[in-house]
Amino acid sequence: MSSALGDIIITGSGVISPLGHDPATLLTALCAGRSAIGPVTAFDASPFPCQVAAAVTGFDPRHFVKSRRDLKLMTPAVQFGMAALSLACAQGGVPAPGVDPERLGLFVGAGTAFGDTYDLVPAIEAGFGDDGFDLHRFAVDGTRQVSPLWLLKGLSNNVLGFGSAVLDARGTNQNYCNSAVGGLQAIGEAAWALAEGTADVIAAGGADSAVNPAHFTGFGRLDMLTPRTEPLPMRPFSSDHDGFAPGEGAAFFTLERRAHAVARGASVLGQVAGYGNACGAHTLPSGDPETIAAAGQRALETAGWGPGDVDVVFAHGNGTVAFDDAEARALGLLFGAARPAVTSSKAQIGHTIAASGPLAVATALAAAAAGVIPPTIGITTVAPGASHLDLVLTPRPATLRRVLVHAAGLGGQTTFLALEFAP
Repeated sequence: MSSALGDIIITGSGVISPLGHDPATLLTALCAGRSAIGPVTAFDASPFPCQVAAAVTGFDPRHFVKSRRDLKLMTPAVQFGMAALSLACAQGGVPAPGVDPERLGLFVGAGTAFGDTYDLVPAIEAGFGDDGFDLHRFAVDGTRQVSPLWLLKGLSNNVLGFGSAVLDARGTNQNYCNSAVGGLQAIGEAAWALAEGTADVIAAGGADSAVNPAHFTGFGRLDMLTPRTEPLPMRPFSSDHDGFAPGEGAAFFTLERRAHAVARGASVLGQVAGYGNACGAHTLPSGDPETIAAAGQRALETAGWGPGDVDVVFAHGNGTVAFDDAEARALGLLFGAARPAVTSSKAQIGHTIAASGPLAVATALAAAAAGVIPPTIGITTVAPGASHLDLVLTPRPATLRRVLVHAAGLGGQTTFLALEFAP
């Protein structure tokens, strides 16, 4: 049975991650068991319940964004997104004479919409006096010290806007701000748009950064962050899991119909075969097994696969007790006795929120090309609720033909993407 999406292929892949700035380097680091999670250095994390994060290092946005004026309007997440988009389009050969700008689209998964927290610090400090913080003083004296660019830097569609301008992409475009499913939704919806004939090429992916006081505050209040500071603090599907470490990064891809790619001589990295969404709106951070399984089933049905056709699941695996249990139960419901291999990289690159799904897709593409499944590290003993899973604990050589990637977000949102690779 063929995919309901038709023959939508990936022709370019670009990555900015805490463990490298191209898919092959990221995969090599994952298979070597390296972890980018360590003490927070970007700000004083001592007031927060979590003291660790996975930060992007060795990154210079000036290599990817030539306009200094534009750089002033970009938060780190936007810079990562523009870089990954540039790398994906360079590999995919976009833009090119054979690609009509009116038929070139851009779909972006973005994080929470706010500017750089530190741009507000002078205003907040101006609101303090001997009597503590005074709102009137903040309004009169403090707000004058807020840069007028602060709001513009916080727009959630900045990657979409800057990216469209750089690519001269005049075609269909979308921006998804749906917590940690946004990036994977952008890729899946781009595949549908191509199948429907609304574009010839679409660049799609996600970018985010949770390494800042605002994310540490929000996720900390939800009790989702790990308090550990020792090596390998984040432990998905382990009996001693207790939360995640925030991360940051981006991954983007160029997608098009196979006939269009062949006609212009583009490479083929893999096929987007299936896509499924669901939402268990009665949950906030924990997820719902039946809802997750329903989304996975939709992806399988779109791809024309059965449970036994999947070689590996790149799981969400966020390291929280509630969600790891829900996801493990959902995979049991979805696959039954089929038991595909299961892995997650968040113990090494942290939870990159809107970028997490796209980074898993980039890892899957690299893994299929290299013939290896990267491991889930940090597991001391497997959590009882995940004992039925075939967790990959060391790098596992494998011929990957069919792969599922899972991402989940707040409010019970859950998304699966099915990827297929030629023999």
